[in-house]
Amino acid sequence: MKLIQKPMFKMLAVALLALLLLIPAELIQNLIREREYTQENAINEMTSVWGGEQMLVGPYLTVPFDDPYTVTNSDGTEEISYARKYLYVLPEYLDGEVDVQPETRKLGIYEAIVYRGNANMQGEFKLPDWTKVGVDPKHIHWDKVTLNIGISDLRGVEGAFDFKWNDTSLPLSSGLVTNDIYWSGVHSSVAINDEDLLQFEFSTKLRGSRRFSVVPLGKQTTFAMISPWVEPNFEGSFATTKYEPTADGFSALWEVSHLNRNFPQSWVGKQYTPTKDYFGTEFVKTVDNYSKSNRVAKYAILIIALTFMVFYFSELIKGAKVNALQYVLVGLALVLFYTLLLSFSEHIGFNAAYLVAALMTVLMEFFYARSVLSSTKLATYVAATLTLLYSFIFILIQLKDFALLAGSLGLFVILAGIMFISRQIKWEEE
Repeated sequence: MKLIQKPMFKMLAVALLALLLLIPAELIQNLIREREYTQENAINEMTSVWGGEQMLVGPYLTVPFDDPYTVTNSDGTEEISYARKYLYVLPEYLDGEVDVQPETRKLGIYEAIVYRGNANMQGEFKLPDWTKVGVDPKHIHWDKVTLNIGISDLRGVEGAFDFKWNDTSLPLSSGLVTNDIYWSGVHSSVAINDEDLLQFEFSTKLRGSRRFSVVPLGKQTTFAMISPWVEPNFEGSFATTKYEPTADGFSALWEVSHLNRNFPQSWVGKQYTPTKDYFGTEFVKTVDNYSKSNRVAKYAILIIALTFMVFYFSELIKGAKVNALQYVLVGLALVLFYTLLLSFSEHIGFNAAYLVAALMTVLMEFFYARSVLSSTKLATYVAATLTLLYSFIFILIQLKDFALLAGSLGLFVILAGIMFISRQIKWEEE
């Protein structure tokens, strides 16, 4: 027992206790991940009936044709056979816009951001040089040419498409003729020939969630987006040409040339994947209570170690006595802070939850330290240390670009303070 009472050995015992308390701290992080997973499931449940992520692909023309090839029979004779193939033709220009109106849907304590998007597009097709694309016009099935529009989630289509082809209303049917370019959408048969002026325009209302994106199939694509959403996260292969944030939302403009993408204006078969080149906006809240709670929980060892150090220095400098059980209770109270933070943040938001959880923990540790250390002054040191630590960590969580710098400087100051105080400690008993 005398060995344990020596400062160096007791310090090692306290350090071991601090490390053991990382086990419940890790369980807290698992709980945070579990709650985050539950939130994700709740959001998926809400958006599954409303409409998922929406991507507009097209319009584009699907031109079926017969490709002749020679077959050698068993008797050595040859005959001509035909394989059905599809030529895809993209618009010469594509001009569109969308007005995205986000809404909040709730399921219990969870929220999902959904939207309605009023989209309009217009453009023009120019048939290719058949020789250059390797298609003989006499082998084309002109009566089976279709116009296709890719849409990610058809459940989100509200009402009927208002589609005009050369100023004539065109009825659309669900599904795409092939899956070479996209896997979901609508189509319609169109009558064309080389002399036709192939102009189109359409408008539609789409329900969706998380993000709205567009694949720039036009040789020259111009697309505008406006929305009252104040935290747009632009995604995809192309940056906005113009972006104007306002207090009431934002407006954005994309301009994409055929020289900016990795596919031509027409091709046969499944040679290219145009959907890899897209642009769009993500509509999600950038402030995530669970990710912030998880980041705070990663500092558990810092909080526990420094609080234990204050108690330990109080023993060495002021002659106070703290037993192992009391150290464990102090540590468990510190771990409980993260559970309080997680549970409160689901109801009142992260910042308010952090204040409430920190205040409850500091007051609990103050009153307990005053009883254990028999000193209001020492208990004040404990409360002040915890207040500074919680304030320091809260500031780190709010910072983005300077989080690493601020954290490094803060840890340097903390270590310097510990080194200064430790000079007064006699590590060996007389």
